[in-house]
Amino acid sequence: MGAFDLTIGGLFLGFAINLYLYGFVLNQYLTYKTTKFDDLIWLRVLVAVLFVVDTSHTAVSFYAVWYFLVDNYTNPNVLEHVLWMLPFCCVTTAISALIVQSFLINRLYRLTRQFWLYVILTFAAVIAFVCGVVGCIWCGIIFDATKLAPVIPLAIAWLALLACIDMAITVTLSRALWQCKTGFLRTNTIIHRCIRASIQSGLFSSVFAIADIMGFVFWNNTYIYIVFGWPAGRIYSNSLLYTLVARKELAEIANKSTEVRNTGVSQQLYRMDLY
Repeated sequence: MGAFDLTIGGLFLGFAINLYLYGFVLNQYLTYKTTKFDDLIWLRVLVAVLFVVDTSHTAVSFYAVWYFLVDNYTNPNVLEHVLWMLPFCCVTTAISALIVQSFLINRLYRLTRQFWLYVILTFAAVIAFVCGVVGCIWCGIIFDATKLAPVIPLAIAWLALLACIDMAITVTLSRALWQCKTGFLRTNTIIHRCIRASIQSGLFSSVFAIADIMGFVFWNNTYIYIVFGWPAGRIYSNSLLYTLVARKELAEIANKSTEVRNTGVSQQLYRMDLY
């Protein structure tokens, strides 16, 4: 194993995965912008803000890789410092997570009408966001990469909260969608697709958060955590954008069937009552 495999190697892998996922974000954002949806202005603004956050993150991560691998190619001592690019990317990830989780929690409330669940999940999402932002800024203030031990518990709390919230949203939303089944084959097929998409998005974000925790716990003197930490925000963004873009296809499938139209599923799908 090379001398910089766990540091520069982790940084490069995190950047590569993030750039790959950003390609999906860009594609889905353009699809959303070019498809006619009767979305309210707040939702269009939210999507635009999320895209700007993702683009800023990817641009800064590109600069970080250039700084470490090109500008300081012969200066390994640069790895001893927490430069502003790393906290910035963490803060943007916290912002992306808060935006997407808040959106999904709102959709979940509209479907279940369980206000207590809405309050608990929203409170947890805000606490996770605060932990993430405070931890990222704290890292930048400490600056010395060898003295980040006090920040690790806060980072673990942030990531653990993200994983728990994602799993809670996934399980509750999947259960609520399952209860919407009507007995009609085509209707159930649409609902099954919604459930599968919900499980996939929640599973991916949770796995990345747990893997990030493992990096902090077992390899806290390396950049292994960046492999999973940098792309995490793109996982959230893709989840939201896929949710929005998929409405058109699902509504078209629903409108082709009289049984689905009669149950009102197509209208619910398009209004985001179900998805």
